Amino acid sequence: MAQANPNAAVRAANGLVGTTHVLSVDDVSTVSVEAACLEAQNELFTVVAVEDDVANDGCHIVLQGGAATPSITGTTLVATFG
Repeated sequence: MAQANPNAAVRAANGLVGTTHVLSVDDVSTVSVEAACLEAQNELFTVVAVEDDVANDGCHIVLQGGAATPSITGTTLVATFG
């Protein structure tokens, strides 16, 4: 989340601990949100949030941890905060 300084300048910040990755599930008819989350967990990421839109393409999942930038089948990396 962005943080405001007392002088109203905005600076980038992350409200979660460590590096956070936001991914979009491309096509839920090919790879379900559940399958994407399971793959992420198997790759040692922690799923910290799932958008309440699991039946539609473009559903976002938020991951933390792991040793590298996530490469989860059927997803596109949208943003990384760290």
